[in-house]
Amino acid sequence: MKRKQKRISRIICSILALVLPIALNLLGLNWISAIAIGVIIAIALLILTSSLSSRIQNFSTWIGYSLIAAATILMIVFGVPQITEQLQPPKLVYGYVGGERYELLVRDLSVQELIKEADLQISEGSVIKKGSISQLKTLSSNSDIENIDFIWTGDAPIAAAGKEIMEARGKKVLFNEATLSDPLVLVMDRVAAEAASERNFLTQLIPGDSLQDSGFEYKIDTVSLADFLGGNWTWKDIGLNRYISPPGVIMSDARKSNGGLMAETLLGTIFYNINESSSNNRLLTSKDIPQFQPLPKKSDAKLSEKMEQLRLHSGFAESTSSKIQTQLEEGGIPWSLTYYSLGKKIVGDHNNFALVALSQTLINSNQFLSFSESGTKLLKILQSDKFPEIAREYGYDSPQGSWSILPDQSFEAIKNLTGLNLDN
Repeated sequence: MKRKQKRISRIICSILALVLPIALNLLGLNWISAIAIGVIIAIALLILTSSLSSRIQNFSTWIGYSLIAAATILMIVFGVPQITEQLQPPKLVYGYVGGERYELLVRDLSVQELIKEADLQISEGSVIKKGSISQLKTLSSNSDIENIDFIWTGDAPIAAAGKEIMEARGKKVLFNEATLSDPLVLVMDRVAAEAASERNFLTQLIPGDSLQDSGFEYKIDTVSLADFLGGNWTWKDIGLNRYISPPGVIMSDARKSNGGLMAETLLGTIFYNINESSSNNRLLTSKDIPQFQPLPKKSDAKLSEKMEQLRLHSGFAESTSSKIQTQLEEGGIPWSLTYYSLGKKIVGDHNNFALVALSQTLINSNQFLSFSESGTKLLKILQSDKFPEIAREYGYDSPQGSWSILPDQSFEAIKNLTGLNLDN
């Protein structure tokens, strides 16, 4: 009878040694703590339920209760905090996100699943949709920044300015990292692109060109584009007879949007590098500028005048969204400088537009600044292997190495070139 009781006791304790760790893990303990506590309790019960000789019965009982006491202490020290943490709702993350990335971060279900797996939570109430320039204006104001975990902003100069503002206000920046690569491209009316191509102002891509795999149909020398916009040229000179206004370009407002700031910086940098003694008989090309010099911190009068003239002749959208497409459809100007991700979407939705690659461009690095542990955990999600695959569906899949990338300018130089004022 005693042998049968011992056998049953061993079976029950073996089952407990397997079941207890699983149950404790489901409650929220990590596997190390769950296994340690479960095995200790199983051994203690095995000792207490075993029939031993009276000579060692008291000693074994003492050992059994000691093991139960040890398991209880482990449960209090390690188990209870882990279970309490597991039962708490995911950490709600607060921050600002540029308009183009808001849908991806806040409303994409696959991204929400990644965020949930990291024990974080994002809602439309915790994350505010705000353009990069508006972010800087908000951060530099008297607004409360205590609870901000992150900002997902624009290019590196904007992020550097944001970092400077936040640190001046006592908020330490833990990380400032590039996330998604998004170059500036030209979106152009298809009929106009065909006409300009016949005049060799654009080059139609030949079959097999790698840029075609990314949706491009033409490429253009950015220096020629800038010289055309800033020189004494007309639309007729490049075969576009239907346009009568002075040459300009559609772009977002540089005082409100990082996309507009980058567009003006791109053209302003080339204006600055164009040789003053160039011939008026032809448009300049990239070969005329062997090396691009960075913008001066303070623009001279001639460059400022050229930028002002460009703005007078150009069309401005409030932001780099569908409003650019609306202005293109109005037909007053045949092209727009915008991000690849947005240009690809416009061209994909409307066959009357074509995507044109620039020989020289700027890349929006979509910088992410984290100010807390939660912000850093969110950054790690953006840097994970799964996130880029999701982001591809939003147009963040630009080709690499297909163009010359102008170096990032200092924020001070960009600010002076564009007339950006963060005080209003």
